[in-house]
Amino acid sequence: MAGTALVRSYNDNIRPLLDAVDRLRRLKVTDEGIQLPTIVVVGDQSSGKSSVLESLAGISLPCGQGICTRVPLVMRLQGDPDATEPLFHLEYHNKTVETTEVGITEAIHKATVEIAGAGKGISDAPITLVIKKKGAPDLTLVDLPGITHVPVHGQPEDIYEQISHTIMGYIAPKESIILNVLSAMVDFPTCESIRMSQKVDPHGERTLAVVTKSDKAPEGLLKKVTVDDVRIGLGCICVRNRVGDETYEEARAEEKRLFNLHPLLSQIDKSMTGIPVLAHRLTQIQASIIAKCLPDIVKKIDEKQNACP
Repeated sequence: MAGTALVRSYNDNIRPLLDAVDRLRRLKVTDEGIQLPTIVVVGDQSSGKSSVLESLAGISLPCGQGICTRVPLVMRLQGDPDATEPLFHLEYHNKTVETTEVGITEAIHKATVEIAGAGKGISDAPITLVIKKKGAPDLTLVDLPGITHVPVHGQPEDIYEQISHTIMGYIAPKESIILNVLSAMVDFPTCESIRMSQKVDPHGERTLAVVTKSDKAPEGLLKKVTVDDVRIGLGCICVRNRVGDETYEEARAEEKRLFNLHPLLSQIDKSMTGIPVLAHRLTQIQASIIAKCLPDIVKKIDEKQNACP
């Protein structure tokens, strides 16, 4: 009961702030040069970015050939302990579209085509996906297109430049927290997403890394996430991707078993492993950045209003 009361108290305090930031985002105050506190999710293509978001939300997101995310996807998770079933809707082009869990992929695809066209091109115009369900963390994340250098059939030749422009626009503001998704199977310094984040956050003060596919490359992972040769100031959290037809509950149980029992992965500190740890860390960071930024945002809005004739 105490835990539930704590969650309700936290939600009662943080949700009005999240609602305020989301309303400001819909009002497009960023067009006026006012930056909003945002957790921005970046990663090279095939880094496991979509899987991390799916695990945090407990739902399936669009992924297939080519680019999984062709427009920024603002994913708003709302935990509701009293919810008997999840509720979903999309917001884009000044309209709201109700959907279902099984219909999310098709709804996002339809919205993406409406915004970015039927090909493989990308757009800066975002789609907002609102998810209200029991057990979900109270989080707002902006998922950006995966970084790719080589255009696939139907993609423009300058696809890398387009994606880079979109990503840099979101991660450059000091109000942005960068959630950098890295595969355990690659050397972190070679990741394009790391190079991008280092350009705007050279000391890693607002960069958190989530390391996917830990079970696929356990050798040397402990050293990779503790040495920090790529300057990730907010730390690393290792996770296991959902496999095949596993439910999200089964996947979390397997993840816990993996980091508890694997001879190498069990050596990684428990404060650095698992989707639940990642969700808790993100909510902490989000509360901190909103509390830090909101007074300045109010001040800037007042200045803009006072400057109007």
